[in-house]
Amino acid sequence: MIAIFRTFVFGFTALGLASCDSADRPAPGVESSQTPVVSIASSVDSAAPAGPPRRVVIQGTDLTGIGYDVGSPDAKVVVVNFSDFGCPFCGTFARETYPALEREFVEPGKVFFKYVPFVMGMFPNAREASRAAECAADQGRFWEMHDRLYAGQPAWKRTFAPEEIFRQDAAAIQLDLARFNACYAGQQTDRRTAEATRRAEQLRVRATPSFFVNGRLIEGALPLEQFRMLLNEVTR
Repeated sequence: MIAIFRTFVFGFTALGLASCDSADRPAPGVESSQTPVVSIASSVDSAAPAGPPRRVVIQGTDLTGIGYDVGSPDAKVVVVNFSDFGCPFCGTFARETYPALEREFVEPGKVFFKYVPFVMGMFPNAREASRAAECAADQGRFWEMHDRLYAGQPAWKRTFAPEEIFRQDAAAIQLDLARFNACYAGQQTDRRTAEATRRAEQLRVRATPSFFVNGRLIEGALPLEQFRMLLNEVTR
């Protein structure tokens, strides 16, 4: 299975995957010169969703409790997605690819998906967008804000007052606006974003989106059909 997976993944090198890298230029292809080691252990039963989160460790970096998890903790395959709200290709994945993958792989219990929002420092207002998402998470609405941020990405990236757009988003998903405003102004959630960014740096994440599929790195937003093929290989 490992040999099949490796051949499958590196076969995408010539396709020119869409990503944003740390040099603010498209990162062509899948650039994975290492063979990362992954240690993943399930600490919860699928019938006990209120239990502790599934333990996910990649290359010695513990991601347990970092980011936002979807799917069965007993799934055979773990996909970790490092994304920046300001990255256009992350938006493409979130809008066009992930919904289908969720229906086909996450909801049936084949894939455990971890989304880790971090800040590369190269996109306008991305840190503020992450703060808005984390403040929505404090009210149990992270994914709703996630969707709105990616849908409205062009507008909040080009404004000098992104908080006004984020407040409109907060109202649209029916957040307590007083709580949201206090959270956003207080910037306490920036600590979570900083910790996620630190873990990304430990893993040498240099492009967005970046995926670790059972510990193996893929840089760039694979088109839906190719991501579907990859997951079919590793979940069979």
